[in-house]
Amino acid sequence: MGEDQKPIDLARAPDFAVGGVSVRPSLRQVIEADGRETVLEPRVMQVLVALADANGAIVSRDDLTVRCWSGRIVGEDAINRVISRLRRLADETGAFRIETITKVGYRLLVEGQAEASAPAPARPDRRLLIAGGAAGVVAIGAGALLGRRWLKPAKPDVTPLIVQATTALEQGTTESNDQAIGLLKRAVELSPNDEIAWGVLAFCYAAAVQRRSPLMQADLIARAREAARRAEALHPGDPNARAALILLEPGLRHWAWSERSLRDLIKDHPENLPARMMLAEVLGAVGRWREGAALHDAVDIINNPTPGRVQRQVQALWSAGRLQEADRAIARAVSMYPTHFAVWFTHFHLLLYTGRAREALAKVENLEGRPENVDESNFQTIRQVAKGMVSRAPADIDAAVERIQASAREGTGHAENSVQFASALGRTDTAFEISQAYFFGRGFVVPDVRFAMRQKTFTPLADRRTNFLFFPSTTGMRSDPRFAQLTEALGLAAYWRETRTRPDYQVV
Repeated sequence: MGEDQKPIDLARAPDFAVGGVSVRPSLRQVIEADGRETVLEPRVMQVLVALADANGAIVSRDDLTVRCWSGRIVGEDAINRVISRLRRLADETGAFRIETITKVGYRLLVEGQAEASAPAPARPDRRLLIAGGAAGVVAIGAGALLGRRWLKPAKPDVTPLIVQATTALEQGTTESNDQAIGLLKRAVELSPNDEIAWGVLAFCYAAAVQRRSPLMQADLIARAREAARRAEALHPGDPNARAALILLEPGLRHWAWSERSLRDLIKDHPENLPARMMLAEVLGAVGRWREGAALHDAVDIINNPTPGRVQRQVQALWSAGRLQEADRAIARAVSMYPTHFAVWFTHFHLLLYTGRAREALAKVENLEGRPENVDESNFQTIRQVAKGMVSRAPADIDAAVERIQASAREGTGHAENSVQFASALGRTDTAFEISQAYFFGRGFVVPDVRFAMRQKTFTPLADRRTNFLFFPSTTGMRSDPRFAQLTEALGLAAYWRETRTRPDYQVV
């Protein structure tokens, strides 16, 4: 293998200059003549090195895959995302440009190099959504999208505040969302004409609506709409504000509207990764996990494996039938966040439902490796479920069902898990009984709180989730005639008819 075909090792790649900027691959730095510095994601730096090494020659997508992804199969969106980031860097520095050669590849051009006879791509709008968020929304943080501010703030203190706010949102908790809102409120106080700060604040409020008690929602919705109005007044069509307003709509039975709105947003702002991830969540909610997983491919989870991103990526890959990729993703996350609740439970469920129930049981019995701030009764329930999955003994399954029936009455998150547990244990009747209570309040009431009141997270009736109905864990339900009745009652069947689509389980 020639040097130009070897995977790029940033630690060993020499420094170089391109178009008047200095590039230090080992530190992932791009330094302009005036000393301004940008730190790139590792994958983005690898692609920059590969293009620069070609000295103006065309680099094919296959070559980029070999040199920057070690030959691993990646979706087109993953490469497009990196090229888009480099184009933004080119716009910011004015040092070079990236040219697309249709159906061939890319090349890096600096002044004095001739362009191929291909139309120049339109430059993207730089006002990208830089917020991530709460339940149902994939977090996209400042490290992935912000870089250096594209629109100069009215006051220099604003940029660090926005960076801190987006970093806080990555944590995916009520407290971190509150922190992000506080930082952004300070940002708009310092710079009341900064549309990015207003737009991201609108998104933060909208994300909070998904997590908080229904008693707080009216106030949060009003605040989100006001912040969105301020952003729109400063920048008509602001993508952050548009995403916030989409997020404010109830999730249940609004899938077609949400899908159209998000596709329109993506059409206007093709680099808006959070909008793509929101669309992926909508597609998962209507059983189109294969398409949803493809959208997740656009996010560089490997180099930015935050717990929330990993949880949603693993769910999407697993539900799309890409189990080996799901295993690799969760293994990386476990090595970094072994006791984070989102990573720990995602790993447990993946083991439980993929023929590795003994490993799942061993995981829950490892007391030192458990996440904190989780009730012991929760662990006892999942331990009994894992035991039933391992032994398949009627007595063990009966004991598990008794626990999950009680657990389903404690909160929405418990009920969602209980439906899956019951279905996987072969107790389909129980799975449907809990589903009726969860979605319609029939039989018993499932409270809005997700797991425990101290966690302060809620899922109101209008936002009850449907994605778990299309996980592999609920395969047994989908083969039952009652599932068609359930999807009809929920409006899912109406969505499929309206959009002329079919969920994955109906596609041969």
